[in-house]
Amino acid sequence: MPATSSGSDGSQRASLPDRGLSRSEVTELLEKAAQPNVDWLGRMASGVNYFIADDVVAVASEAYLRFISTNALYRGYYPGLARFEDEIVDFAADIFHGPNARGSVTSGGSESILMGVKSARDRAREARPQVDRPEMVVPVSAHPAFWKAGHYFGLDVKKIGLDADHQVDLDQYAAAIGSNTVLLVGSAPSLTLGMVDPIPTMAAWAAEREIGFHVDSCVGGWFLPFAEDEGEQFPTFDFRTPGVTTISADLHKFGYAAKGASVVMSRDPEIFRHQEFRFGAPERNADWYVTPSMTGTRPGGAIAASWAVLRYLGKDGYRTAARESLAFIRRLQEGINAIDGLYVMGKPAMTIFAFTSDSLDIFAIAAGLTDRGWLVSRDTWPVPAIRFMQSLGHAPLAEPYLDDLAEVVDLVRRGEISAGEGRADYT
Repeated sequence: MPATSSGSDGSQRASLPDRGLSRSEVTELLEKAAQPNVDWLGRMASGVNYFIADDVVAVASEAYLRFISTNALYRGYYPGLARFEDEIVDFAADIFHGPNARGSVTSGGSESILMGVKSARDRAREARPQVDRPEMVVPVSAHPAFWKAGHYFGLDVKKIGLDADHQVDLDQYAAAIGSNTVLLVGSAPSLTLGMVDPIPTMAAWAAEREIGFHVDSCVGGWFLPFAEDEGEQFPTFDFRTPGVTTISADLHKFGYAAKGASVVMSRDPEIFRHQEFRFGAPERNADWYVTPSMTGTRPGGAIAASWAVLRYLGKDGYRTAARESLAFIRRLQEGINAIDGLYVMGKPAMTIFAFTSDSLDIFAIAAGLTDRGWLVSRDTWPVPAIRFMQSLGHAPLAEPYLDDLAEVVDLVRRGEISAGEGRADYT
């Protein structure tokens, strides 16, 4: 047990021990700590991890460890790492159809979204200095990071509701755009329901006003382009769409890379320069300190792992993953819809979706599933529902899940399970 001391409030706090542990002792403690509270792969967790195959994990792990001590801030010191980041950005520009696109690797989706908002704000400061209280128009289905960005960067968020089909209310969206609007936002796909917003229509309004339009494709960015290659249809969301200025896309989600990696892409160098932070003259020589994102030090391991997985899978690997993932998820969705009283909400474009019921207590169903060992993500928006964010590694569990779901629904219908029963869910 670690040494402890008492805090001023009487709580116990860990103390750095005088004697270090042996390597085997540290390894043993690491093994214990690495055991999750839940079996994220074995029991259908939502958004905990994104598993495709053991060999992909091995490739990412080897690359991460080889570059564990590197820092992407120092491009001149680590030219190999700098090349990795440049190639990742080039790969993203390719799949997002941005021949002039520029970008950088960030620590995750929230940072990528923050940088997209910051870029739009700074671009507007230069082009429209009369705006002293900037605003962004954000659907309620968007990620909370946009509200975080508004808080950090001083933008008011104009929240837009959904229509009866759970899609963005376009009339409300258009009416919210005003003289202080500097950024419009869309999702590909939305956080809970997995639907791609009507981005061509929304982004056209940004193009007319020469303001920013950010596409949050943190979940879908490394999935939807390959699903499109496989014949899937959904609204165009990338740089083919006039008006789209920035895109966020997480490598550590359906890019299947190590945690802590995303990209934020700008349509062209002029837009990208508003993302950067530059510190130089007169305090120092020009470009003494330049960062493309929030952080200074950026761990090289996450960048190396992302590059390695991208090179290992290639477009064909991602196409196969998209095709097989959609086959599994549609089997799951069809099974849910076939159970009397349940239905999948909206028209999800990928492996994110939610299901609910108009006649049964969905949280009682969640409780019954939890008691059978399934990991259940409850949600209360836009209605009480059970939500999923699945990866290909969960495919073998579709049929066992549907079997248990059908039995639980029958028990709930007979009044044998209530929402107050069952262990707490994992959200």
